[in-house]
Amino acid sequence: MPPKSIATPKKAAQAKDKLKWSQKSGPISSGTNRWAHKVYTTSTEADGIFVTWTSKPNGEEASYVTPLKKLYLRDGADLELDKKWKITGIYPRRDCKDPIANKVLLGNKNSSWPWDCFVTAEEGATAKSIGKHITKVLTEFAAEAEEFKVQKYKPKYAFCGDVTEAQPKAGLKPLSHYLLDENVAEVVKYVFENGNEKDAVMNQDDLLKSFFGSAEKGREMLEDCVWGGGT
Repeated sequence: MPPKSIATPKKAAQAKDKLKWSQKSGPISSGTNRWAHKVYTTSTEADGIFVTWTSKPNGEEASYVTPLKKLYLRDGADLELDKKWKITGIYPRRDCKDPIANKVLLGNKNSSWPWDCFVTAEEGATAKSIGKHITKVLTEFAAEAEEFKVQKYKPKYAFCGDVTEAQPKAGLKPLSHYLLDENVAEVVKYVFENGNEKDAVMNQDDLLKSFFGSAEKGREMLEDCVWGGGT
């Protein structure tokens, strides 16, 4: 009789672990988004104050936003661009790697010009709502601006998410993490000057800390600030 075939034993079914979602923040970088300039927005410790900046597609150098900045500084008040663009002010970013020096972050390692950012003061807003709006503004502006008309491919921008959500362990930072101390003082004055005495603001330790990193620094910066026609 022929030998009986020996059946191959079946392997026990392995339990499949449920994989955790770990997607990156922002859109998938494919197609046109791969070549789009990146837009980042962050909330700050100062309630209702947001900071947005843009980078070239490589993420390591500042985007060229000078044409938009010139229009904003020249005609921003007349055109109410602070409302239309949701940009309260345009300032150079602070080099957060050396915060004590209170110096500007450069647009790239070979430049002498600053890496600009957009500050938004809006109660009830979110970093995402502000970031998406400014991304739309940048793309529409680049499509129409005289400076870009000679370019075959106009700059386009992609919102890459709320920096705070992408780095939750880092937590919220005071506004002075992103701006120079003197520019933080300008934002404080803009938000609180109308209807508040300067002394009352200088007595708010928690508020000053959220803007300047410490109440002491806040009082120092506001001490000589002209407020409501006086000091």
